[in-house]
Amino acid sequence: MAEINRARPFNILHVCDYHLPYAELSPYIDYPCHVVNTNLRLAGGEIEATQAAKMFARPFMGGMERKGIITKGSPQAIREAVDTVLATAPDRFILGADCTVPPDTPWENLRVAIQAAHDYRR
Repeated sequence: MAEINRARPFNILHVCDYHLPYAELSPYIDYPCHVVNTNLRLAGGEIEATQAAKMFARPFMGGMERKGIITKGSPQAIREAVDTVLATAPDRFILGADCTVPPDTPWENLRVAIQAAHDYRR
């Protein structure tokens, strides 16, 4: 990460849980990054985006489960999921998936999520 920071002015730390959920995220707290992205489901339970943002003391990116509503949901279900995520999101937040969405995710679903985020008002 230090090498990346020397080469680029901005980076996102993605803590990938592709094979299994982490017991905790504390080993990654001191990574030198600008934004953190990870799944909020840990082996011991789920945390909220506001907790992750406080834990890392930087903006959090995520909130949408990569294999959830965003992959096969209706436009209305996607909009509702985005509204639910944003209603409890920390102030410094980037809406995104918790990891890479499956390759067969319809582009239109991603567009709906993006538009819902742009339309959202607290």
